[in-house]
Amino acid sequence: MAPPQPHLDPGTELAGYRIQSLIARGGMGVVYLATDVRLNRPVALKVLAPELSENEKFRSRFVRESQLAASVDHPNVIPVYGAGEWQGHLYIAMRYVQGTDLRAELALRGPLALPEALRILRDTAAALDAAHDAGLVHRDVKPGNILLADDRKDGHRHVYLTDFGLTKRSSSVTGMTTVGHFLGTLDYVAPEQIRGEDVDGRADVYALACVAFALLAGRPPFDHDDDSAQLWSHMYRDPPSLTAVRAEVPARVDAAIRAGMAKRREDRPSTCGALVALMETEQAARKPRKADRAIPAVAAGSKAGRPGRAAPAPAPDRVGGRPGRGARLRQRLRGPARRRPVLLAALGVAVVGLVAAGFVVAALTPEERTTATDEGLPYTLEVPQSWTVRTGGTGNTTVSVLSPTNLTALFLDEPAALEGAARTAKQDPASAVGLAVYHRPFLPAGASPAARVRGAEGLLPGTGAHLADLGTRTAGDAHAQAMHGTLPLDPTETLEVQVLVVETDPVQMLVFFAPTRLYDDRVELFTEVADSLRLKG
Repeated sequence: MAPPQPHLDPGTELAGYRIQSLIARGGMGVVYLATDVRLNRPVALKVLAPELSENEKFRSRFVRESQLAASVDHPNVIPVYGAGEWQGHLYIAMRYVQGTDLRAELALRGPLALPEALRILRDTAAALDAAHDAGLVHRDVKPGNILLADDRKDGHRHVYLTDFGLTKRSSSVTGMTTVGHFLGTLDYVAPEQIRGEDVDGRADVYALACVAFALLAGRPPFDHDDDSAQLWSHMYRDPPSLTAVRAEVPARVDAAIRAGMAKRREDRPSTCGALVALMETEQAARKPRKADRAIPAVAAGSKAGRPGRAAPAPAPDRVGGRPGRGARLRQRLRGPARRRPVLLAALGVAVVGLVAAGFVVAALTPEERTTATDEGLPYTLEVPQSWTVRTGGTGNTTVSVLSPTNLTALFLDEPAALEGAARTAKQDPASAVGLAVYHRPFLPAGASPAARVRGAEGLLPGTGAHLADLGTRTAGDAHAQAMHGTLPLDPTETLEVQVLVVETDPVQMLVFFAPTRLYDDRVELFTEVADSLRLKG
């Protein structure tokens, strides 16, 4: 749910700016037309939601990054006049542009002509590349943040890119604020941003490719009603064909957009300008060369995020009859849109952490399954026969691990267990695949989804686990909150994690796990195992 919005009446003065009228309301705050009292000039004054202003880390970063954004001098970047905090309100003052934004333009006119769309994209790309050169990543490139001024030059409206006050530096670690809100719009967000990895300018390349699709198709590339399906599509579904929507669009434009929306960021054009250049030349019709791929620039001492990867395509549906397994799987992964946080104590939520590691294996057949159960578990699961059950722990800490090799010590967080698991994953990756079940993990009652993510991170071994919320889905007989992330074992070996918070009693935490390089090919297997959950009784 979006944060509550501030409301300031006309005539109110805030940090030397006098409110004149409301311009727009957005997910992060409200934009007013105001007057700079000292210089007697109009400004666009964005006042952030109180919930964001109350967060100390967000507040200090916002002021710092807004000041950095003000240093970007480019004709297509909206000038920032000032930013700061005033009586508990975070604000940023920008040049007031009389005109409209691309979101309103698309709603009024529908898809744009190709020459006009390319001109707008070219100017926007130039603004983004200038910001990237200054060390800024926008992270929220969307039609609503691209302004078209009423004043015309050479017969065209001037293009401005705005909202740099909500960016993050290239070396930032997470794609979410500490209060659990994405700094990005779900229609245009890059896969690595969803996963909460480090981002660089290629996240904006992805978003700009999505914007290009929207300008030419009249809608975003993925257009689902619920957030979970939207996030899943960005992470795992192939980009749709633009030529299927507008047959007259050249194939090179379609190919360029697909390249810009590559799941692996190193497969995207290295800059936003390079993306638009592909749309204007025939280069996009061929496979991108290695020279076209970006090399991440990471600040000294910062941690480079692992590039995103595309999951395997779902199995094709059968022709006729009942829907095939692929259709059922896609529907499960999308899940219903549930926007209210689930109270752990009231619902007896079980955290099902799917620490994923995949290698190419056919989907399980009934002959390859075995029923996993335990008297301490309120459910059963159908798992591969090679997953041997081992249980360990004392007192309130009990963990059952189902895997070909014994990794119980890892999930009990015993000394040197991380190093041992790293050796196993390197020497025999296929043996480091399985499922860990935390029988009674402690999770705070009444916690928000963001707090549940932090709680699940704390239950995983070591101190480097990182998860991002993916919304809700079903796991067999139960509903679940989905998460995804990584669990570092050592500097060169990592497990990839996908977490589900499942409504069972008592609270449980299940963890599917394996080396990251094997993850993609096991996504469907882990989904099937989770979907086999059957409550006892």
